Amino acid sequence: MRIRLFFDSSGLFAASYSSTGGGRELLRLAIQGRVLVLVSQEVLEETIRNLVRKAPEKVAAYKELLVLLDLEVVCSPTKAEVSEAEEHVAQKDAPIIAAIKKSQVDFFVNLDKKHLLDRPNLAIYTSTIIGTPQEALEYLRGEEGNKQVT
Repeated sequence: MRIRLFFDSSGLFAASYSSTGGGRELLRLAIQGRVLVLVSQEVLEETIRNLVRKAPEKVAAYKELLVLLDLEVVCSPTKAEVSEAEEHVAQKDAPIIAAIKKSQVDFFVNLDKKHLLDRPNLAIYTSTIIGTPQEALEYLRGEEGNKQVT
């Protein structure tokens, strides 16, 4: 069974922007079928908006990645699920957190140090590990080592 990684828009933006970063490496692993990348429709839309505004020259790379990836777009959370998530994060982040909780992923990949990283209570609420692309790569290396040992 493949490891399930949920990317937020900061992770997808970084993976589209830099061809050498941890985010791009995770997407390479997804293209190889070694991990499954999940996103919400909101994440896809926010990523394209941010690229158009901040790095329009990277929009083509982003669209190419989307074609190559076997992305799973998760169902939008209900209003009740979003309201529940608002008890744990800022309102703007609640739809993403609700989608993560609903989709039962292994790792939430993002770069939001201010609102989402280093929040143990949020990790408990979502029942997932939350970290940067580099931390996700380290997690994957550990999981692969565990599979070889067993």
